[in-house]
Amino acid sequence: MINFIICDDSELFLMKICDIVSTFCIKKHINYKIHAFKRYDSEFLNIMHSELDNKIYILDIETPSGNGIDIAKKIRNKDLNSFLIFISSYTSKYIEKAVYSDTSFYGYISKDENYCDKLLKKLKKIFRLGFQKNIIRFKDQGIIYTCDMRHIVYIEVDSKKRRSIIHTLDGDIEVRLTLKKLKQILDYRFEYSHRGCIINHEQIFYIDTIVKVIKFKNGMVSYLLSNNFIKKTKIQEAHIHFM
Repeated sequence: MINFIICDDSELFLMKICDIVSTFCIKKHINYKIHAFKRYDSEFLNIMHSELDNKIYILDIETPSGNGIDIAKKIRNKDLNSFLIFISSYTSKYIEKAVYSDTSFYGYISKDENYCDKLLKKLKKIFRLGFQKNIIRFKDQGIIYTCDMRHIVYIEVDSKKRRSIIHTLDGDIEVRLTLKKLKQILDYRFEYSHRGCIINHEQIFYIDTIVKVIKFKNGMVSYLLSNNFIKKTKIQEAHIHFM
């Protein structure tokens, strides 16, 4: 799961940024959640101090509730891994301060320029260089497995054998590790479609929420769809239509 934490005091601009992020993630089949704020308040600080994985901050620099650069310094005091992107209408006023802030920010985008394309380029680069770690290794019963996550289609539980079956493009792998253990080493591309199944969004061809089936690009299918997963999928479909 990628967590986008976005703050901008302009509600209209905040909605635009959220739409850009949502469109990008849906198109790339990225499992994501947006935490949107109009001010740097206690709720924002709670999210900032939380143990959420894979955070990407998009911070408005000048707001009535605080300065995004000062907030970024607080983030960096405890969090060196999150990605920071500054956005502002006052580029010339703050660019030097941002550069010397020692916050290791990833980009500075002006609202006055073509911010949509610039933000998309930043996001593409983050996912290409930052989050995309394709190879995982794990040990089960003395055997060390090496898997390319791009080749994992889905993983399901075989309750009779008490094993997890990893369906890949190159064949199936049976391990005694639980889905929970496997989920911990997988990245943002994977999510539960059901308590007994983890899917790779990059391998999905389509999801039929009426018949309740997921068809993957290689022809595999899974009928393990929970009601919560179907509800979430319908919300995303509605959002795609709205966009």
